[in-house]
Amino acid sequence: MQSPEKIRQMLRSWVVNAKDPGPADVLVDELCIIDKTCRADLVHANGKLTGFEVKSEADTLTRWPHQMDAYLRVFDEVWLCCHRKHAVRALSESIPAVGILIVDEYGALAVLRPAQQNKSVNSYDLTGLLWRKELDELCKEQGLSVTRKELIKEVRHRVSNSVSVDLLKAYVLKAIKERYSVS
Repeated sequence: MQSPEKIRQMLRSWVVNAKDPGPADVLVDELCIIDKTCRADLVHANGKLTGFEVKSEADTLTRWPHQMDAYLRVFDEVWLCCHRKHAVRALSESIPAVGILIVDEYGALAVLRPAQQNKSVNSYDLTGLLWRKELDELCKEQGLSVTRKELIKEVRHRVSNSVSVDLLKAYVLKAIKERYSVS
């Protein structure tokens, strides 16, 4: 049986081979999203943010609908990488935009369904990937006031209401790449 960690290693290799990452791309293990209520098993930050959820043979898909909703609120592309025994349920419980990768007990990994561009990214939830310092810098760049007494939740609301989702995506992508790069 493939452990979740072993599957994540296989998934990393697949990303390197299939997605042709550049030198500025980063792969992040276990990134907390949605106010730390959910965790993406692997995130690929290149020209977009791609989130991967891993489900081993020992796992169930019970939490997947909630996790998928969280992923769709922050990632440009969403993938579920699961053991082959979960394939039918993964297809039936995932929206068509979610990509499905299947892994078996022999270490093979195959694309069952490719991911499509996610069009439902939520600006407020996306701001949750930024640290306070990064939010304040974005505010300064956009000519928004910065008040240290303001709660981070209030800053996130203000930014999500004032900054376009495309600009916000680009800023979050840049921040994550800078934060997790191994240069």
